[in-house]
Amino acid sequence: MTQLPYDPADGPKFWEEIRRLPGFPLQETMPIKHMIFESGALFRSTEILQSVGARKDKPLVIVMDETPKRRDGGDLKEQLLNTLRNDGWHAQLCIMPSDESGQVHTDMPHIHMVQKSLSPGCAVLSVGSGVVTDIAKHGCFLYQQAMGEQVPFVVYQTANSVSAYTSNMSPTFVDGVKRTLDSRYPDALICDLETLRDAPMEMTVGGVGDMLAVFVSFPDWYLAHRLGMDSTYSELAKNLVGPLGDLLMEHAEGIRLGKLESVAMLAKIIALGGLAMSLSHATTPMSGFEHVMSHVLDLQAEIDHAPLAVHGSQVALATLAGAEMYRRFLSDFEPAELNVDSCYPSMDSMRQRIESSFAQIDPSGKAGAECWADYSQKLEKWHAHRKDFESALKDWDSVRAHLAAETCPPETIRTILQAVDAPIRWSQLNPPIDEHRARFAFMHASLMRKRLTLGDILIFTDWDREALWNTIWKADV
Repeated sequence: MTQLPYDPADGPKFWEEIRRLPGFPLQETMPIKHMIFESGALFRSTEILQSVGARKDKPLVIVMDETPKRRDGGDLKEQLLNTLRNDGWHAQLCIMPSDESGQVHTDMPHIHMVQKSLSPGCAVLSVGSGVVTDIAKHGCFLYQQAMGEQVPFVVYQTANSVSAYTSNMSPTFVDGVKRTLDSRYPDALICDLETLRDAPMEMTVGGVGDMLAVFVSFPDWYLAHRLGMDSTYSELAKNLVGPLGDLLMEHAEGIRLGKLESVAMLAKIIALGGLAMSLSHATTPMSGFEHVMSHVLDLQAEIDHAPLAVHGSQVALATLAGAEMYRRFLSDFEPAELNVDSCYPSMDSMRQRIESSFAQIDPSGKAGAECWADYSQKLEKWHAHRKDFESALKDWDSVRAHLAAETCPPETIRTILQAVDAPIRWSQLNPPIDEHRARFAFMHASLMRKRLTLGDILIFTDWDREALWNTIWKADV
């Protein structure tokens, strides 16, 4: 069996080993003090809380949503709260209300709700999946910014769903558009294997899908670096997560059947994914074109007050699209046939394009204005780094070989998804996404953010993206 190159359960040994990796930020000193992946870890909650400075004579603010959660045949929240109260904690519940879609989203009203619930000397325990974790995390961060006090913050992970748990960033809706805000690390992570095993399977397969994003995000990050658009690139993230495809394939059956060994492996991979972003000081290693496409889908749902599909499963299908995009581009792109002058659209033309495009789904213009504010920075930089693009075109054989090594065929990704019984078609998501929404997201994803991906290159080189999308959609049906 393939092994993790670095095991986050190893405590100080883990941090000592990864500090030697090229690109590790040496100012970081064991930012997450404990990460436990154990059967019965729930019953170590008091020990973990006290180890990071939480005090029983002060409030323990427990952030959760209203969603029922099961553990080992019983109610998870009841088991956890009873354990904490029996151990002498003064539990103060902070329950996140859902909106008209029936879901909770990471937005400033929820974040401020957490911030206002904090008081001097308190500690925070988030009990939930990615959204609850991000809300609690950023509420703690804003409290620290306002009061100058860093409260002890522990994450109790309730699903193997996303990489938020070990991240020091918070993807948050701003005017309906997802933006990644600088936030803080948790002081500790509790992964109780029975809790993760008994989480809804759609959340678990979403976690697999979220990790598969690297087959698009890694080449996107290298491409942006090679074109002078991102100076933060390093191979730290790739070295940290290791042979991710092999690990997921080998553990697919165990993940599907809820075997604790495989549940723990997925939890560790997800933890490494969050750390890969945090230690790189950017979401870029785990978030490329596929995540931006997913964000456009979320934007459409938010505007319509509709529920969101499971994040990781939506990302997985966008990853299939991104992998096919890479396959076609790496196979067919010929630099000698390119008119480089035509690859540099004006600021005015792109502003009009973005504002009119997003007005189709948000006539108020707020989404278009927010997208242009980010995209304009990318376009200015693209013009400023023309020489880097020209250099890459001259060295295209080398660039293409590197990109090809970072991505993989969509069939490989689909095989892993099928092995864990994850959705492989847009119609299989809950709620399902129709071709019109998926097409809009694919065609407009690159107009949303300042981060450069292959999607931008297709726009700048006037690639036939309609034909490419039709190929992608036919594979879906």
